[in-house]
Amino acid sequence: MAESVKLTIPSDSKYLCLVRKVLHHLLLERQLSEEAAQRLILCVDEACSNIIKYSYAGCPDLPIEISFSLADDSFQAKIRDYGKQCDSRKIKPRPLDKIEPGGLGTYFMNEIMDEVSYCTDRETGTLLTMCKHLKNELTSS
Repeated sequence: MAESVKLTIPSDSKYLCLVRKVLHHLLLERQLSEEAAQRLILCVDEACSNIIKYSYAGCPDLPIEISFSLADDSFQAKIRDYGKQCDSRKIKPRPLDKIEPGGLGTYFMNEIMDEVSYCTDRETGTLLTMCKHLKNELTSS
């Protein structure tokens, strides 16, 4: 059975804990392992952090719309902003051998998720869609 949840939060990092808690609850309710849940939460958290930092340039009161969809064996997150559009051709993680803080969010998203796509065919903002197949991530009941 598919389940969907939609959240809209302000673009202030203090609200990211709400997103993490809601997603954690949903994933564990669906019998996802704690480790797998934490990996998916990391991807969503990084995506929202990037919106705050790059799309909204730190402005704390603009909307971030997040929807999670869980089906029997798949997870999908759609994250929408209305700020500066990203150029998906330029989104690249920093080299892993360069030791410094930051710059690995897109690396984690592309390594953990099975599909990551950016839609900018709108007047403003970006819609990020990330999908993960959960067939091997569920705990035994």
